[in-house]
Amino acid sequence: MRRIKLFLILCFLLNINLFAQINHFNIFKSYQSTLCCPKNVYGLEIQMNYVVFTSEVAELEIPIGLYWGLLENIEVGAQFTGVSKSQGSEILKGVEDILLAAKYNFIKEDKNLITPFPTISAEFGLSLPTGDYKKGFGVGGVGFVLNWLLEKCILLRSEHFFNLIFNFGYKVNAQNPEQYKVGDMLFYTFGSYFDLKENFIFSFGAKGINKKSDKLGDEKILNTESNESYIFFGINYELDKYRRFFSSVSIGLNEDAKDFVFNIGMMY
Repeated sequence: MRRIKLFLILCFLLNINLFAQINHFNIFKSYQSTLCCPKNVYGLEIQMNYVVFTSEVAELEIPIGLYWGLLENIEVGAQFTGVSKSQGSEILKGVEDILLAAKYNFIKEDKNLITPFPTISAEFGLSLPTGDYKKGFGVGGVGFVLNWLLEKCILLRSEHFFNLIFNFGYKVNAQNPEQYKVGDMLFYTFGSYFDLKENFIFSFGAKGINKKSDKLGDEKILNTESNESYIFFGINYELDKYRRFFSSVSIGLNEDAKDFVFNIGMMY
């Protein structure tokens, strides 16, 4: 009985995520923040994504995110991203669409129950068309996002434990000023994480992005749909309860996917 109580306490502590963050801001991060920031706790996140599309096309993104625990179960956030894209000898620079979002925690895993429900939260997002869609740095119209998050702590017979994470989201894009509509997008992550040693957390799993066909007016544009699949690996280092360093590599598995995405960043 003592071992079960210890396990439940450890799971509970793992789920106390003072860093928090809005997950759909960057789906290539290796971990998931299922809970919200505690009330009146705020944070700053700085990242770098290096994305290799092909041998001749690559992109460097610098996202900066702000997060705030508005209420006990509600977190709000915003993200601004600078981007530089190289296509052969040509280099394009600009900003991407600004992202605004709120996260609400419906159920928190209860440490006092032997078989507790998983932690369940949802994110509601809005993207504003600040990026130059003609350069490919935005969709040119407003976007709406709904993202569901689930996390469960699992105990093995060996008395080791790990956490399962899952998210499933959908983004709807509006038409841009030229009546062009970038296809709606479904995205998901299924993975796990566990402690390697004190303050080091290893995570791994699979991600996917399924994009519908673009439209010009009411007409579909042929060959604009895509289905990207990835596997990912990552390591986080938690300096203290408010500061985290993280890195990950996502490797494309199919033709539509990017070759690989390297993500590194810190939360303060």
